[in-house]
Amino acid sequence: MPKATVQPLIRKKKIIKKKTAFKRFQSDNFMRVKESWRAPRGIDGRFRRRFKGTPTTVKIGFGTDKKTRNLLPNGFLKYRVFNAEDVDMLMMNNRTHCVEIARTVALVKRREILQRCLELNVRCLNAGVTRYDEEEGAEE
Repeated sequence: MPKATVQPLIRKKKIIKKKTAFKRFQSDNFMRVKESWRAPRGIDGRFRRRFKGTPTTVKIGFGTDKKTRNLLPNGFLKYRVFNAEDVDMLMMNNRTHCVEIARTVALVKRREILQRCLELNVRCLNAGVTRYDEEEGAEE
């Protein structure tokens, strides 16, 4: 009997990201009211009572599907690394996770991380990203 290959659920399920920006009520009317979401608490507030004509409030139905919640468009989960040893954690999970090098990592360690990713066959999201000042300093 041939051995069946196990494909992750990620490949089968279509990734749909729900992008609804919930703004705080009356944040467009007053400068002192920031846009970041706060739940309405007024006893007579029409927004809390969900009257017709008021913006949408946060409800449980607006959440993203659990199976595809943190997935990137390429179907992988993102894992941020700071050094080459962090890449070793993904040795067995290179089919489901990919690496993102932290932006604070300098050029020398970035090269070590990329080398380790090539050895372990781990995908790196920002492999070609280099900062201009680091390249200039390396040439001197």
